[in-house]
Amino acid sequence: MQTDELSLSEIDIHGGTQSRAATNDEAVGSYADEMEAGTVFPPVTVYFDGAKHWLADGFHRYLAAKRTGREMIAADVREGSRTDALRHALGANAANGLFRSNADKRNAVEIALEEWPDLANPVIAELCKVSTDLVRRCRTEMEKAMRIDKPSKVTGRDGKQYPAAVEREPRGVTEKPSSAGQGGGTGSGGGKPKGGDFSLTPGGANREIEAEARSMVRKGEIPFKELASLRSANAMDYAETAVNVLDLMPADDPKRGEAIARLERWIAKQRLMPAATAESRPVPTGAAEFRAEPPESLEAETPTEIDKPAGAAVV
Repeated sequence: MQTDELSLSEIDIHGGTQSRAATNDEAVGSYADEMEAGTVFPPVTVYFDGAKHWLADGFHRYLAAKRTGREMIAADVREGSRTDALRHALGANAANGLFRSNADKRNAVEIALEEWPDLANPVIAELCKVSTDLVRRCRTEMEKAMRIDKPSKVTGRDGKQYPAAVEREPRGVTEKPSSAGQGGGTGSGGGKPKGGDFSLTPGGANREIEAEARSMVRKGEIPFKELASLRSANAMDYAETAVNVLDLMPADDPKRGEAIARLERWIAKQRLMPAATAESRPVPTGAAEFRAEPPESLEAETPTEIDKPAGAAVV
């Protein structure tokens, strides 16, 4: 591990390593004011895989530095992949930094379950630094919603596999569900980098993230289909993205004329269509998972746990 001054543009914040349910604009503004006043903040934590610097901890500090106009930021650079950065991020701020809300904890669990559904509940709980009870309830809900498959076996802390969905028998001490009653969260969270989680309510720091993401889509730096997950995306974003792609069409392509005629027919058809209302506008494929609102609460489930059978060591 080493501390370097990195350019903000070198750090990837769109790789799905943000485990919070939402960034806190008030915190970003406060950090920015402190930076302007000369306060020195701890370095952000990034993992470098030889090609990209994945941000693992310090999203609020990153956004604050950007808001102040800084181009560089102090960073603890560690060797590792996006997966290493995500593992670090899931438990970040459990004991220090900006306090994690219940929604943040639940979002971290959902991300971990989407990434590693075959890990035992206690392993996920340890990774996210939450109670096993929260992991169990989140898993049950996600399986019922078909967001994850139900594994037949799970891997414990010892690296061995054990039958899943084994009824847990009390062992004298009942774990206190410190994170019970979790609600909120965005469903998709950071998680797998299918473009990241850009579905947060536009405003403040989130608006800044979305604006950068929209610019990256227009430039072709991230897949165009991710526009469907950006709530602030508008028709001009789609148009500019399409034009930038079409500019790549070779001028001497023998089918260029046919392609342009096809585009003209599409444009003519669109002009004849009445403007769709927000209610009637179809949701693009892939967008539903980002825009679906998760239940506000989880019903108490029978205390079953993807764990080792009673009598064996806890995995």
